[in-house]
Amino acid sequence: MSPNKLSDAELTTLILEQEKTLQFPRFTFDDAFTIGSALRANFLKNPAWENRGLVISISTFTGHTLFVTAVGNDAEAVANNWLWVEAKKRVVARFNHSSFYVGRKLAAEGKTPEDAGLHFPEFAPHGGAFPVYIKGSTVAPVAVIIVSGLPQEEDHQLVVDTLTDLIPKMGA
Repeated sequence: MSPNKLSDAELTTLILEQEKTLQFPRFTFDDAFTIGSALRANFLKNPAWENRGLVISISTFTGHTLFVTAVGNDAEAVANNWLWVEAKKRVVARFNHSSFYVGRKLAAEGKTPEDAGLHFPEFAPHGGAFPVYIKGSTVAPVAVIIVSGLPQEEDHQLVVDTLTDLIPKMGA
């Protein structure tokens, strides 16, 4: 079943499974560059996004920026997207889950982000920020991969599809 045909409750189950499955054997500077470059390439090769713009950010929670770029239509990849990047990152840092999961969980509970104290521009529980977990470490993610510029489901799915392709190639 297509993710956009699922209820919010069903989506949260799917997203939790993605977070559990898409964990890394390691995470290095080179890995971040490979992932960021693949996100960029996957965005550019999708004809549906030909006139869209996207920003991509990969960083640690200790403040280390590992990859950052804007791509596509420069009138669409605007400064406001970077505000969304930071707001989505704060959601992952606070909840240790993807920003899409947090937003869909709130919706499944009949709550708005504001009901949960997640006011924009500080927080954005919308798709596009995905936690980087190292396999076997469940305490907290070490980094976050963020895209912004597409509808939230597409932001999230771009990251998931890219990681689904890349992580198995990273080896154990």
